[in-house]
Amino acid sequence: MSNYNKFTTMLASEFHRYLMEDEEKARLLPDNAVIVFQVDGEEDFNRWHKEMTLRNMEAGQSVTYVHLKNWRLHSVIEDMTLIGAIAQRENSSPAKR
Repeated sequence: MSNYNKFTTMLASEFHRYLMEDEEKARLLPDNAVIVFQVDGEEDFNRWHKEMTLRNMEAGQSVTYVHLKNWRLHSVIEDMTLIGAIAQRENSSPAKR
C-alpha cells in the first residue's frame, strides 16, 4: 500500500500540472470533486484507489474518474477523460444543487 500512496501522490501532482496546462479540461472538473484515478494496465491500483477514495468521501460530494491512458516523458499525463457523478451514502438525502 505504501507504493500506492507514493504512486497516488505522483499522479495527483502530474494531474495538477496537466490541468494548469489545459484550462479547457480544468473547467470541466466540478468544485470539491473527489478524484478517482484509473490507470490503464494498473488494475490492482485502480481497485485500491477507487475503494479508498469512495470510502473516505463526503455524502453528496461529486466523483470524477480520471482515466489515464498515455504517458509522456516531459509531462507524465498525455491523455485522460473526466467522468463525473454524484455519490450518496446510505440513509442520506439527495444532494441539492
